[in-house]
Amino acid sequence: MKRFVVMALLCLSLETGCKYGATNPASLAPGAMNAFDQDSYQALMASQGVLNSLKSDNLTQIKAELNDAILSYDAAEIAYQTYHAALVAGKPASTASVSTALSNLQSQISAVQQAAAGVKQ
Repeated sequence: MKRFVVMALLCLSLETGCKYGATNPASLAPGAMNAFDQDSYQALMASQGVLNSLKSDNLTQIKAELNDAILSYDAAEIAYQTYHAALVAGKPASTASVSTALSNLQSQISAVQQAAAGVKQ
């Protein structure tokens, strides 16, 4: 019995010893094809939350800026969906259009936030 316990402990230590010091890459969210895909999706969801919050403030003075930001969100979502669908289909996909659309969206959201801050003062 003692021999079995020693062998079991030795096997366990060898198995975990191989993992010691190894770096495990961060796991991706379900459905994400790569890190850029996941990060882009998370950026879209965060942007949607900000836009929904700004819409709920019901500030009619910033309606034009808010509508521009919503149009930018729609464009970014289409760019992301196109990119993601290409990855799922196993086709090559460029990150350029998604990056550009997300950058534009961020600029539009910043403009709305600045306009809203000016109205709330």
